[in-house]
Amino acid sequence: MKRRVQLLTLFVFLSGFTAFAVASTDLVVNPANAMEEPQNPCNPCAKKKAQNPCNPCAKKAQNPCNPCAGKQASGDVYEPATSYSRWTKINGKPLLSEAHGGMLVTTFANPTAQAAIKSKASDFPVGSMLIKESHTNSNGKLGAKGTIFGMEKTAKGWLWITTDATGHVTGKGNGEQMKMCAQCHASAPMDSAFLRKK
Repeated sequence: MKRRVQLLTLFVFLSGFTAFAVASTDLVVNPANAMEEPQNPCNPCAKKKAQNPCNPCAKKAQNPCNPCAGKQASGDVYEPATSYSRWTKINGKPLLSEAHGGMLVTTFANPTAQAAIKSKASDFPVGSMLIKESHTNSNGKLGAKGTIFGMEKTAKGWLWITTDATGHVTGKGNGEQMKMCAQCHASAPMDSAFLRKK
């Protein structure tokens, strides 16, 4: 009798285990194929759980770093975004920037900003301008020209600007989008500017 009870108990246990295994088939992951979820280029600054202000896919506000944002350009042209090619190029070759939508970027500094960089000043003086030109990444080579990102130092601090490839303004001032730029750049080593010379 005791043996029958033991066998019955074992049968019930195995039946329940089999049912669980079948029900959870969709949850089984092959360890050999398992890998960490890749970093989404639309959300380069995000932590795994916490929503980061750098997230261009946020529902409340489109981040200017999102190359797929489809923002409507205004009729206003930001003149520095059309003439920066004469300025000093900070990085000799384009750099991959996950923080700017996985684009290849090149930063240019106007003479005022360049003088501050050269003198290793801790802050940029009023009148300093930095322009970041972006291109899609075509297997490590420059693809189509994308968003132009601008920083202009004013008496009130940095003015953040984004334009389309032709210099027409898509974002400017203290709106929610531009605040995201400021928040991401707050940790930069030189007065909100990330400068990498290569």
